[in-house]
Amino acid sequence: MDETGSMQAGSGGAMGCDWQREWHDVQAVCRHLGHIPVEMIDLSREYWLHVFEPALELWHDGSTPNPDVECNRYVDAHQLRSIKFGALRDRLQSQHPGWLATGHYAQIAWRRDDQGQLYPLIQRAVDRLKDQSFFLSSVPSERLTQVRRLSDHETLFPLGTYVKADVRRLAREMNLPTADKDESMGLCFVGERGSSAHAFARFLDNYVTSEPGDFVTPDGRVVGRHPGLYTLTIGQRARIPSLPQRYFVAKKDVAQRRIVVVPDKTHPLLQCAFLHSRSFVWAHHLPRWDATLQAQIRYRQDAEPCRVTPLADGGVQVAFPQGITAVSPGQTVVVYEGDLCVGSGTIDHVHTMGD
Repeated sequence: MDETGSMQAGSGGAMGCDWQREWHDVQAVCRHLGHIPVEMIDLSREYWLHVFEPALELWHDGSTPNPDVECNRYVDAHQLRSIKFGALRDRLQSQHPGWLATGHYAQIAWRRDDQGQLYPLIQRAVDRLKDQSFFLSSVPSERLTQVRRLSDHETLFPLGTYVKADVRRLAREMNLPTADKDESMGLCFVGERGSSAHAFARFLDNYVTSEPGDFVTPDGRVVGRHPGLYTLTIGQRARIPSLPQRYFVAKKDVAQRRIVVVPDKTHPLLQCAFLHSRSFVWAHHLPRWDATLQAQIRYRQDAEPCRVTPLADGGVQVAFPQGITAVSPGQTVVVYEGDLCVGSGTIDHVHTMGD
């Protein structure tokens, strides 16, 4: 087997990712493993146009997008939005037929449909603390269907069956230069400095026009001012000097630039009863009507029991019998059947228990 390494440069250093250091590490590992040829593929333009700029518009309007999910999404041939599994894979396929292996903690599971045909689904990793199936939930099945044919491009997740401690141990046994490298945290284009909500808001100040507005209580009483809808997300603590107790963001009135705050995270306005997603896509087909489904809104959040109902507009309604806290438009809802990711979409509307 011939190996050719590639590094995806999807967000330049000006946006926070220290790609030069990452590139140095990639080269060092390839040299250590026997001088494996390696090249850098620059996808920064694609990332900026198809992931980052659309996300900025959503942040400005008060939504909470997840660029790490959008980076893996592929809409259609005329609207390329996938970086890793669209632009990167297509570039590799034209130059280096073979395998596309990524460092995601995830697995691919194969199932048979009613006609006996095999199809792939994203499956949770063995290491549940590192599981990244949430971020891969939007990768379309057709981008994985060629995995079993060696003549075509294969997609591999070699870390999916390992726990992080074992990966560290193997790296040390192989004396890899990066064996003790610190883990990266936060969004790739923000870097380590954006790991907190406050730091991330400061980062967005460079790209989003600030439009201040009022903090209001559910009955409409003005209790303070905020610097912009994008600076806070649903469920986040709102720092309001005039109030002696802690308040949390419950809703956003985009038209009036108002943020509704409540004094308790258990407040009905913070408990989502159901949500709508017009862009929801099933990974292969609708699950059986009696399937037990769970939905996840955030990375590393426990999946909650849910009911999924197809809608006339092609989207779905996802209902939570027990409720789920702090859900925002723009976030991604990922539906699982056990360990298998069966569908995902962007949240358009949230209906709370207080509405």
